[in-house]
Amino acid sequence: MIKYRLYPTLIQTFSLFHHEARNANGELYVSEQELLDRINRVPQPTTPAQQRGVNFETALISGRGEEQFPTEIIQTMRKQLPMRYKTQFFVRTAIKDVEFYGMVDVVGGDRAIDIKTTARYQAPKFAHHFQNLYLFGLKSWNIKQLDYLITDFQNVYTESYHYDSYNFQPLLDELELFTEFLEQHRKQITDKKIFNNAQNGLQTSLF
Repeated sequence: MIKYRLYPTLIQTFSLFHHEARNANGELYVSEQELLDRINRVPQPTTPAQQRGVNFETALISGRGEEQFPTEIIQTMRKQLPMRYKTQFFVRTAIKDVEFYGMVDVVGGDRAIDIKTTARYQAPKFAHHFQNLYLFGLKSWNIKQLDYLITDFQNVYTESYHYDSYNFQPLLDELELFTEFLEQHRKQITDKKIFNNAQNGLQTSLF
């Protein structure tokens, strides 16, 4: 039975909170109140870095505004996209009692691709990213590989994760910790949709 409806960026925020991740000044990236605000979908201002990432993806896919970015970066990344592809591909699957859902930037052939921009890159940046759980839903479309196509606007990098070889267990363990957090803070959660039963027809994973 589905008890929770969760998406990658929300669980990623919990992960930062759980690990007490800190910035260069030693400050916590995410406090408990900030995490609760994310869960409750309290509106957050878009940061300049986030907006630049959105603008870059638009430029890469549609060509709109591409003059704002280095031509070599745009051309290099476009060469790594499939010949034919769909964008904003909706993925939904069940992992135990969680409906896990979200959008994949690009799907084409036997690959899914997520486009990332970052101020600083150090590999493997996305080895513990919760978008990797998309692979559970993508396999029903015969897609078993998720590539991150990344740029720091100086170079282009690729990280690839495959359903048959990726170790999902650390993500699954942390997903369970998040559901425990949700239960412990249920009275503080105003966005009750996160607890709603999901619709029928989920592609249930083995986990």
